[in-house]
This record gives sequence, structure tokens and C-alpha cells, in this order.
Amino acid sequence: GVVVEAWDSAHQRELIGDLMAPGPGTPWEDRGSIGAIPAFFKTAIMSMTAPGKLLKSLRRPETPSDARAFVIICGVFWGLSWVLHDYIAYLHRGPRREFDIASDGEVWVLHFIFGVVGTWVMLNLISRIFFKLVAAGDVKAKAPQVLTYNVYAYCLGPSILALIPFFVGPLVALVWIVCLFMYGAIVRLAVKTGGAII
Repeated sequence: GVVVEAWDSAHQRELIGDLMAPGPGTPWEDRGSIGAIPAFFKTAIMSMTAPGKLLKSLRRPETPSDARAFVIICGVFWGLSWVLHDYIAYLHRGPRREFDIASDGEVWVLHFIFGVVGTWVMLNLISRIFFKLVAAGDVKAKAPQVLTYNVYAYCLGPSILALIPFFVGPLVALVWIVCLFMYGAIVRLAVKTGGAII
């Protein structure tokens, strides 16, 4: 039994490839040479147009530091989106509207902070829950939880669409991100299709 399981695991790994093998690097991982801002937008656009190529390019799949920085910047877009929608709501108060720095200003700042921190917290929570759910048997090859975090972090590229106003942008971004989570789980984490969808 144990020998057969070990052979089966090794055979699956050989067919799928080593999930922790380093790739050539994402644009974000090369930000030292191309600049942080261009690297961020190249990575975000690549996550929307060529997600498979991006996720297989991870140079440091075993460390979360690069992915964490990417997530925080994605969170900035969600925070700005929240503030933008606060501003739109403020404009709809009518011609007699008054901006109260003590109430409006503080709420806007809090919403920005919640957008940034909330993005990071939610990604941590989702990646941990997903890893525990699929670890029971929906994976074709085993990988550490940090890989799930890194893959899901780079799936947040559509966050840049959250700045499109009137809730169109945030809705499109969320749907796109969820689809990328499923796609990334299948092509990069070797999760079975049914497990990724569930």
C-alpha cells in the first residue's frame, strides 16, 4: 500500500511537473529592473490576458513576500474604489451638500484603509480555506499552502478595474478574480476541475 502510494505520487508529479519549480519570473518579480509601476501594471494586465503563462512564471513560489506586496497594491485599488463611490454618493446629496471633514473625511479614510487591509485579510483567509478544502483529495499533486497564496495573489490583477465607477468596475473585477481563482487552481495548483469550481 505505502509503496504503491509513493510510486503513484511520484508518477503524478512526473506527469504534472514539480509545482514548486521556479519559473522565469513575473514582471512584478523583475520590478527592480523595469520599475515598480510598470511591473505592477504589466503583471495585472498579464493576469487578465495570459494568466496561465503568468502563474507558471513564478520565480519564487516558496516565499510570499513578492506576492504580498502585489496584494497590498491591489488593495489600494479597492480602497480607492470605495472612496470614489463615497464621493459619487456625496455628489448625489444635491446642491446644498456640505463636506464635513469630521464625518465624511474620516469615513473616506477608514474606507480606504478597510479596502487595503481587507483585500490582504480576505486573500489570506480564502487561500487558507481553499488549501484545507482541497488538501483532502482534490489535488493531483501536493504543494505547500504558500503556493496557493502566491497563485491567488497574482489572480488579483483585475483589481485595477475596481476604479470604474457606479459599481460596474468592482463587480466585473470580483467576477473576473473568482474565475481566475478557479483557473489558477486547475492550471497551477493541479487541483481537479470539480474541486476548483466548488
